Amino acid sequence: MSKWGNKDTAEIPSGEISTLLGKDADVKGSIRTQGSMRIDGTVEGELASSKTVTVGSSGVVNGNITAENIIVSGKVTGTLTARGRIILESTARLEGDINTSRLAIAEGASFKGRSNTGEAAKSGSFGDNRESRIKTPPATQESTAGA
Repeated sequence: MSKWGNKDTAEIPSGEISTLLGKDADVKGSIRTQGSMRIDGTVEGELASSKTVTVGSSGVVNGNITAENIIVSGKVTGTLTARGRIILESTARLEGDINTSRLAIAEGASFKGRSNTGEAAKSGSFGDNRESRIKTPPATQESTAGA
């Protein structure tokens, strides 16, 4: 894990993890919790937390994630919405949109989608001039941050 990624992750007070989905777990359906959750297995469905959602390096989520903060080290296909911060660690693979107040993308992370950050994120709209887009070369259609 990068020194940059560790610093940003340490700034998010996740508290005690109340929900943990192990590497060998496979869940279809929504998971909602008031506490923090960590996903190391596979989820097909929505995730919602009033605290932090962490998708570990072995975690795979096919669905939207809504939380105070979101940390991704694994693979997510879906929209991420965080009131606080979203961190894409160096091993993260995200295909979907981001809506957050603050965004950190580590070198090596892959992100394909649209980002809506800062004050623009409060509106939840991607259709205005405040939109931010990471453009990718047509041959790969995938972006690697910092490359």
